Amino acid sequence: MKPLKTLLGLFAISILAIIITGFVLKYLGIEHGPLIIKTGIVFLAVNIVLYLLLLIIFVIRNLTALYYEKQQKIMGSRFRTRLVIAFVGLTFIPSILLFILSNQLINNTIDKWFSIEVQGPVSDSMAIARVFYQKERKNAQSYADSLAANRTAVNRETGNYKTYFLRQSDGSGLVDDAFKGLADTEIISKNSGDIIRAASPVREGGIVSGVVLVETAIPKNIVEKMESIKKAYNEYQQIGTLQTPMKFIYFLILTVTTLVIIFLALWIALRIAKGITIPIRSLVEATKNVADGDLNIRIDLKRDDEIGLLINSFNKMVGDIRKAYLSMEAIIENINTGVILLERSGRIYTLNNAACSMLNLDRASVTGKSPREILGKIKSEELNSMINQLGEKNFRAIEREIHANVEGKLVNMRVYITALKDAGGNFMGILVVFDDITDVIKAQRALAWQEVARRIAHEIKNPLTPIQLSTERLLKKWDEKSGDFDEVLRRSAKTIVNEVNSLRNLVNEFSRFGKMPKLNLQPTDIKPVIEEILNLYKDVKEVNITTSFQDTPEIEADQEQLKRALINLIDNAIHAKTENIWLNIFYEPSLESVRIEVIDDGIGIKNEDKDKLFLPYFSTKEEGTGLGLAIVDKIISRHRGYIRVKDNKPKGTQFIIELPVVRK
Repeated sequence: MKPLKTLLGLFAISILAIIITGFVLKYLGIEHGPLIIKTGIVFLAVNIVLYLLLLIIFVIRNLTALYYEKQQKIMGSRFRTRLVIAFVGLTFIPSILLFILSNQLINNTIDKWFSIEVQGPVSDSMAIARVFYQKERKNAQSYADSLAANRTAVNRETGNYKTYFLRQSDGSGLVDDAFKGLADTEIISKNSGDIIRAASPVREGGIVSGVVLVETAIPKNIVEKMESIKKAYNEYQQIGTLQTPMKFIYFLILTVTTLVIIFLALWIALRIAKGITIPIRSLVEATKNVADGDLNIRIDLKRDDEIGLLINSFNKMVGDIRKAYLSMEAIIENINTGVILLERSGRIYTLNNAACSMLNLDRASVTGKSPREILGKIKSEELNSMINQLGEKNFRAIEREIHANVEGKLVNMRVYITALKDAGGNFMGILVVFDDITDVIKAQRALAWQEVARRIAHEIKNPLTPIQLSTERLLKKWDEKSGDFDEVLRRSAKTIVNEVNSLRNLVNEFSRFGKMPKLNLQPTDIKPVIEEILNLYKDVKEVNITTSFQDTPEIEADQEQLKRALINLIDNAIHAKTENIWLNIFYEPSLESVRIEVIDDGIGIKNEDKDKLFLPYFSTKEEGTGLGLAIVDKIISRHRGYIRVKDNKPKGTQFIIELPVVRK
C-alpha cells in the first residue's frame, strides 16, 4: 500500500511539474526554436522541478516533525535542531555566495556571446560573403552588358568567363527575361561549385535580336566556406533568440542547485541526527526503565560504530546488574534478618520474607505505603520515635533495641536504620534492618537469673556460715558448762546480729532493685542536675572532674533517680583508680536526645565483662553487691533512654547515656 501511495504521489508531482514548466517556458517564448532544444529544456526543467519538489517535501516533513518534537520536549530534539542549524549555517552562506558569483559569471558570459564585439565579426563575415557574390554577379553582368552593347558576343571562353550568344531562349527564366529586355543574374549550385550566370539583351533597332549569356564559376572550396559562414550566421541568429531563456535556464539550474545543496544539507543533518538521537533516546528510555526497576530491558539496535559499542556495553551492564540484583535478592529473601527498603520519598519500596513474617505483614499491601501505615499493627513508642527521626534533614544511623506489640504478641527487636547514599553523597533512600531477639533475650535473662541465683546463694551462704559456727560454739559451751559461756554468748550473739543485719541489707538491696520507686517525670534542665552532683565531689582531691556543656533542650526526668544513676557512675569511676573524669553533655538533633558521657582514665573493663556489666549481682569489685550498674540501667530504661559502655582511648572507660528530649 505504501509503495502505491508513493508512486501516485510521484505521478501527481510529475504532472504538476510538467504543467508549471510548460507554462513558464511558453510565457518566456521558448516555443520558438528547434524541437530538440525545446524538448531538452522542458525535460531538464521537469526533472529539476520534480526532484526539488520531492526534496523540499521530504525536508519540510522532517522539519515539521522536528518542530513538533521540540514543542513536546522529546529527548534529542534540541540536539537535532542544533545539528540542523549548524549544517545549514555551514552550507547556506557559501552556497549563496557561489550562487551569486556563478549567476553573474554566466550572465556576463551569455551577454558576451551576444555582444557587439561578437555580433560584429559574425555579421561582417556574412556581409563579406554577400559582397563577394554581389561583386562576382556585378562583374559578370557588366561583362555581359559590354558584349551586348558592342554586339561582339560569340561563343567563347575568356579567362574566368564563358560567353554565349543566343538567338532563341534556352528555357531558363534568366534568358526568357533577357529576351523580354530585362538584364539580370542568377546563381546555379552544382557539385563542382556555384555558377554565376548573367544575361543581357542585344538590341537592333529597338528590338531584342538576341541575348548575351556570361557564366563564371565559383570554386567548390570557396562555396563551402561561404556556406559555413552562412550556417554559422544563421545558427548565431537562432541562438540569439534564446538569450533570455538561456539566462533563465541557467538561473533556474543555479537556484535549484543551491536549494538542493541547502536542502541536502538539511536532509543529511536530519539523517545524521536521527542516526544519533534514536539510539540515544533508546538508551535514555532504557535507563529510565532500569531506574524504575525494570532490569529485563534490552536495546535491540545493530550498529557497527561507537554507538553500537555503547549499546552493547549498556546491554552488558544491565545484564550484570540483573544478575547481581537476582543474587542479592536471593540472599535477602533467604536470610532470617528482616530488611525493609524505603524510597527517597520515604515510602516502602520493598521488604523481604523475614520482615513479612516477623511483622505479620502482606508484602503487596504495604509496598508503596508510608511506614506509619504499618504502625497500626505494631505498637512501640521506641519505633514511633525512630520513625519520627527519619524526616530529619541531618538524619544519621540509628541502632536500638525496642519492645513492640505485634498484633498482641510481645517481641524484642534490634533495629538498625541508616541512610543510603551514592558515591556523590546524594540521598537515595533508607535501609531498615532488624532481628527478632525475643528468644535471645529470654535465654540471656535465664542465664542472668541463674547467675543472680548463684550469687544470691553465695551472698546468703556467707553470713549463714558464721551464724552456724557461732550457734554450734554456744551449744558446745553450754554442754560443757564452761565458765566463759557468758563471754562466748556475747560474742556469738554479736556475730549473729551482724550477719543477720548483712542478710537484711542484702534483702533490702534486692527489694529496691526489684521494686524501684515510682517515677516522677518532669521537664528538666540537665545542667542544674549535673551542677548539684558536682557539688558533692568538690572536696574530693584524688580525682579531677572536667565538664563540657552545650545548650540542650529539656528532658523528661525524675531528678532524684537520675542523680542516683549518675552518682553511681561517678563513684564507680573513682573506685577504678582514675585520676581524671570528664562529663560531656550535648544535644543530638538527629536522635532528638541529650547525650551524657561519663569518661574516666582508670583501669578499664575487660571485654568479656562488658556483656554482663548491667546484670544484677555482677561486680568487678570484691566488696560490691553487683546491683549498682543494674539499678543504673533500670533507671535509664525507665526514662526511655539507653546506656552503653565502650573503651576510652588510650585507657579507661566511657559510659554513654541517651535521654529523649521533651517534644514541643
